[in-house]
Amino acid sequence: MLSRRSYLLMAAAAARARPAARDNEGSEVRFLSGSRPLFTYRYSADRPKPYVHPLYAPDGAPVTRDGPRDHVHHRGLMLAWSDVDGFDLWGETNPAPHGRMVQVKFEKRSKTSLTSLIHWNAEGRLLIVETRTITAPEQPSGITLLDWDSTLKAPNSIRLGTGGHVYDGLGLRVAESMDLGEVLNSNGTTAIKQANGEPAAWCAYSGKLSGGTAGIAIFDHPANPRHPTPFFVMNDKFGYMSAAPTFREDFHLAKGGELRFRWRVAVWNGTKRREEIGRMYKTWEGGRA
Repeated sequence: MLSRRSYLLMAAAAARARPAARDNEGSEVRFLSGSRPLFTYRYSADRPKPYVHPLYAPDGAPVTRDGPRDHVHHRGLMLAWSDVDGFDLWGETNPAPHGRMVQVKFEKRSKTSLTSLIHWNAEGRLLIVETRTITAPEQPSGITLLDWDSTLKAPNSIRLGTGGHVYDGLGLRVAESMDLGEVLNSNGTTAIKQANGEPAAWCAYSGKLSGGTAGIAIFDHPANPRHPTPFFVMNDKFGYMSAAPTFREDFHLAKGGELRFRWRVAVWNGTKRREEIGRMYKTWEGGRA
């Protein structure tokens, strides 16, 4: 049996553990903090897009789903758009002309981050060149953090939008137990219908997990295009949330035009009040250039 002193020493060591990455070459990179899983970045060529799954709560339970039968294109935590010059890079099996996001190479790698070069292709066209950096920052006690930084460059003039839908941006499909959950955003909105499409600095979704509850927030950086971004959020039948900058209006990029997006995703077990999430947002925002 562990003594109280031994237990406290182990807990302190775990608290000081820095994130690290482990490879399954050609398929995925797993990020951990000590022995605690944080998230897995998947980039296998047999998938239509690179994405993150699982994303874990601090207790080790996944908060995302990958390819559920009802919407097989819901890939954990993913960046996607439903209309890129007439091609769908959100859906996969619906009757629309589809594109693919292809991992070309890793441009940089470290113990705590990776930078991917990704080509958005469709019918022989290069639509978008994306430079994506995924980082596991230092993990606070009781929180899982992931930073997502994507720069989208247009080799030729292009429209980035939704084609009449609202499916765009950085989004996640929540774990099945978290379906029919609740929402809270930086404005204090708790009604799903009001929060859906409402611009906010951050939006959080919470639901049942591991016999208790868990919450997930997406933070929108003040330097992002159209900050504060509209959020697409739903809990009817299942839970989904995305930072959706083209919820109401497309982007039109000239040849060589760029868009840069920075988001932080935070996950916790239990519940957090608006003020607590707001403080996490301010801490992140204040440390970002």
